[in-house]
Amino acid sequence: MNRDRVVALGGTRDLLYVAAKLPNVVYCSGYRSSAYDTDPDHRMAVVFDSENMVVVGPVADLWGAAECASKPFIYMGYRRFFFDHTEALIDGETRFEQYSSFDSALNAAIARLSDGKTRIAFDTDPTAFDLASTLPLLSQEDADRVFRTARSVKSAAEISLLRSATEITEQALSTSLANARSGVSEADVAADITASMIRNGIRPGFVVVTSGPRAALADAYASRRILRPGDVVRIDIGGTFGGYWSDTACTAVVGEPSDEIEKVSAALLAGQAVALGRVLPGSQTAEIFHATISAVCAAGLPQYRRHHVGHGLGLAPHEFPTIGPDKSERLVPGMVINVETPYYRPGWGGIMYEDTLVVGEGGAKRLTTLDNRLIILPD
Repeated sequence: MNRDRVVALGGTRDLLYVAAKLPNVVYCSGYRSSAYDTDPDHRMAVVFDSENMVVVGPVADLWGAAECASKPFIYMGYRRFFFDHTEALIDGETRFEQYSSFDSALNAAIARLSDGKTRIAFDTDPTAFDLASTLPLLSQEDADRVFRTARSVKSAAEISLLRSATEITEQALSTSLANARSGVSEADVAADITASMIRNGIRPGFVVVTSGPRAALADAYASRRILRPGDVVRIDIGGTFGGYWSDTACTAVVGEPSDEIEKVSAALLAGQAVALGRVLPGSQTAEIFHATISAVCAAGLPQYRRHHVGHGLGLAPHEFPTIGPDKSERLVPGMVINVETPYYRPGWGGIMYEDTLVVGEGGAKRLTTLDNRLIILPD
């Protein structure tokens, strides 16, 4: 279904498609190799048209990929790996060929499916590959547009995975907040979040727990810093369920908040409310951005500035479109959008709220369900 969507957006049957970026490989094959987490040089690709698909990857990934793929399945593997089932490498439904390198396997896959094609739509810079094909390339801008537009509108199955990812992440957040209080560390809070996510089927991606002055650090690991009365605690977390990301954030304070913390929080929540109300089919991303920034400024933070106030969510934690001031895009049904109003003040701290919504025909539905409010932790 996902490959069909890419082909339909390409608009012509003379294109051969090559997906080599991690999210696009998962989108077009249904398979995410665990080696992406351990090997920075891990390379895979999906070569396809309207009728056929070839997966290119290390020999070690053969059976994992075959488990996820439709049949018949062609896998062009590279490097060496030993399975004690040689006779099963060609079983009628799974066809396997071995090559010395990723580039040689990729060239073989392109050659296999290039009959009748006049151009290749490559989702990344083709100069990074030793391509032997003489077919001309679709412009990088046009190829990028096809893949990112395809992924920006989610199917019902994708939305279900995103909903589950969000629910499990919020459950982890609630569990950690129930245990958070003066005297525990940032690392303790992060450990509660991580353990709950893993127990319930999420692969943690980022678990940002920062407190006091450290809450101004935009994307920092949790430390052994102990929470103290008066500390603001900024939490921003996300992970993947079935390959699809969650991304949510909240802010707490240990004990009674100061007037300044309440003022900043109220201003950010005012902007968040405007953003939530503006995510509608037909809305322009630049209009959402400017309305959100204006609302925060008017509510008590006149100096508030941001480069974006949200983004798409899917197989990557930040996807098309970006809710920013430039290159305005129209929201359409099926998009899953995050809106956020972070604020960072070095030496003082930071406050952040973030929600996930799915755009529908008649409006938007919030996938995050926890209340947007400043949470009070025991001191």
